[in-house]
Amino acid sequence: MRDLFIVGAGGFGREAVWTVERINAASAQPIWHVIGFADDDPAKAQGNFEGYPLLGSVETASKDHPGASVFIAVGDNAIRRRLYAQLRGHDFPALIDPSAQVAPTTEFKHGTFIAVEAVVSVGTDIGKFVIINSRAGIGHDSVVGDFANVAPGVSLSGHTTLGADVFMGTNSCTAPGLTVGEGARVACGTPVLANVPAGSTLSPFGTLKA
Repeated sequence: MRDLFIVGAGGFGREAVWTVERINAASAQPIWHVIGFADDDPAKAQGNFEGYPLLGSVETASKDHPGASVFIAVGDNAIRRRLYAQLRGHDFPALIDPSAQVAPTTEFKHGTFIAVEAVVSVGTDIGKFVIINSRAGIGHDSVVGDFANVAPGVSLSGHTTLGADVFMGTNSCTAPGLTVGEGARVACGTPVLANVPAGSTLSPFGTLKA
């Protein structure tokens, strides 16, 4: 088994360790040994979380476990990006829930999370440290940029492109062939019917703010 610690003792951290446990249970031999959680919140410096030890700050855990793999379970794209830079030198595995349906032609990179019952279709390219949450669907030949966050129930039609650091809110969706520019945010339940400029926010009412 490979040692792994999870950064972020919160809701996403609970989802991540649940997925790790499901991966181990579905494998002929367990793959991961979870040594605990790291979190910079002083209130989470010691004790236990989800039955695993709290290892102290991110810096402390990194120094104490230099050979361990790391999964960054933080939903905020900018913080996830900063933590990646801080933890360079560790291995960052992708975690793919056993229930997710991922086409064999899909390409995905390190640090990415694909959650329970997500579907990732053929010919897709998933960047590093991407979150594809539960029951999200990524259509064929789509591209999801680094550090993007695709919330539960999102539906991306075929040939959609999400730029780096995009946030797609719960149950939002795209028409085929559209681009959501780098750093843009699409609110919960919003249909994307035209390209979304980088850095803008699209609301359920169609209001676009640059």
